[in-house]
Amino acid sequence: MKDPNAYIGVFDSGAGGLTVVKHIMEMMPNENILYFGDTAHLPYGSKTDKQIKEYATNDVAFLNGFPLKSLVIACNTADSVARSTLIKEFDLPIYGVIDPASKAAAQATVNGKIGIMATKATVRSDAYAQAIRRYRRDAEVYSLACPLLVPLVENRRYKKEDQVVTIILKEYLDQLTCHDIDTLVLGCTHYPLLMDAVKSLVPDLKIISSSYESAKALKASLERTRQLNEGSGSRTRFYVSDDADAFRENASVFLNYKLGDEVEQVAV
Repeated sequence: MKDPNAYIGVFDSGAGGLTVVKHIMEMMPNENILYFGDTAHLPYGSKTDKQIKEYATNDVAFLNGFPLKSLVIACNTADSVARSTLIKEFDLPIYGVIDPASKAAAQATVNGKIGIMATKATVRSDAYAQAIRRYRRDAEVYSLACPLLVPLVENRRYKKEDQVVTIILKEYLDQLTCHDIDTLVLGCTHYPLLMDAVKSLVPDLKIISSSYESAKALKASLERTRQLNEGSGSRTRFYVSDDADAFRENASVFLNYKLGDEVEQVAV
């Protein structure tokens, strides 16, 4: 059994994975967390599968240099494309975002029609449709690539009052709601920041956050394996592959507090 005081490693292509970190902090306040944002290669969603696997492997190799008890792929793109590669390469309990969100969506839908908003690579992988149908065989899954959303969020454009955000979201949502979906998965960890804007446009849909469901599943697993950190206090460190100052500024939007010296730029 892993040491409960060891770190939970979390990685993403940028700041989006901080939505997972925020939920981990809220649900498991005593956990020690190491976060790596591969900001030099943001976004992963537009990259080839080969590139994504290479970047993800390098990300985990870096984090694995620290004492880890588990690893969270806080990136839907990396989870959909590189998960099997990482499982073969590293002897770690690896948690993702796609399976927990798929399970929640399958349980939430009434009419069996589920929409997925995700990156190009995640949609190309068909990972959500496959995972959802493991939990509900008759589900109709409609996946849509939304390439403009990650750049918007990374540039702190996510509020429902922002007309540009509203126009872009409406264009994407119209392509999903025309299928009579009753459940929508935000299949990218950047997208929870758009939650209010999405809800304002489609208030009747059940909306599933892959970030929230991932943290929830991680907690359940750590409880089951008796690896929750029962100590007091926690340590959190953040590493990025490019421009620590820009990451600090973005991180405050995701975490609702300002980061300082706990952010470090590293070569990976």
